[in-house]
Amino acid sequence: MKLNFLQDVLVLPASVLSYASEADASYVRVLLWLASDVSLADKHRQLAKLADCDVKTVKAALSFWQECGVLAQDGAYQKTCVPVMAQTEVSEKETSEAPVKEKNILRRADELPNYTSTELANLLEKKEELRVLIDEAQRVLGKIFTTSDVNILVGMLDYLGMSGECVLLLLAHCKRIDKTGMRAIEKYAITLADRGITEAQTMQEELRTLEEMHTFEGAVRRLFGMKSRSFTAKESKLLRAWSSYGYGIDVVGRAYELTVNATNEASLPYANAILERWHTEGLTTLEQIDRQIEQEAAEKKQDESTRRLGDSFGTDDFFEAALKRSMNRSGN
Repeated sequence: MKLNFLQDVLVLPASVLSYASEADASYVRVLLWLASDVSLADKHRQLAKLADCDVKTVKAALSFWQECGVLAQDGAYQKTCVPVMAQTEVSEKETSEAPVKEKNILRRADELPNYTSTELANLLEKKEELRVLIDEAQRVLGKIFTTSDVNILVGMLDYLGMSGECVLLLLAHCKRIDKTGMRAIEKYAITLADRGITEAQTMQEELRTLEEMHTFEGAVRRLFGMKSRSFTAKESKLLRAWSSYGYGIDVVGRAYELTVNATNEASLPYANAILERWHTEGLTTLEQIDRQIEQEAAEKKQDESTRRLGDSFGTDDFFEAALKRSMNRSGN
């Protein structure tokens, strides 16, 4: 008998067979999902969802396979292990006769789990604080939640482990930036949770940084006359760098003035070159920068005066020498 793997193949180290009988079924599921995507090794919540177990079991499974020598400490397969099996050859006849199937793409944990109506009802009945949170969340977003919306909100608490205050802070931020769709909020919440942002304090710090950056971007857009056009990825990277330098819109405004004076256009790359130079020179405030600009202007003016004076001395010397030669010839 020949095996037809078609397009989707999972390759496991041969040593798995030696420990399969000792492994819990959930450990095997964790390993199989990890074989489909090694990057899941440090995404325990996603791996738990895919393997139908909890995070504690995922950690135990990773430890088990590491102790068996199947996984390295970083979650990658040990290079010394060999594959269990490779794809067998399939004859042209078998390939042509095999029915064409749509490729099955493996799922990724990019959305929260679905709760049944019964599960949601039980949770709402048992947890009064959850009912209060849902009412407050609806008030924050200014809309009545559907069952799907409630499902996402419960998942943020139950699956992502966010505190109620953390969730409300996130919803308020999304309302301010006019992103009130629960699917968009869901993806945003997963991203934040993956970074360990699940409590009110860390959420406040994150949102403070985001909103400061949002305000900064708006000011830069108005300064450079970009109106409503979104920044490109490259432009956004420049702005993040400026912000990391500690430069506010006052400093960027000075760079803008120098840019327009030099190029007669509002060029972000040119302004970036100026800002990078100031940062390299250790200039952190507008006062320091203005003193530097004045000093450079004074030095430039002095250099020009010296050069003109030097040129004048050269001319006088020339005429003096010519006059002496003339007088000498006259004396002779």
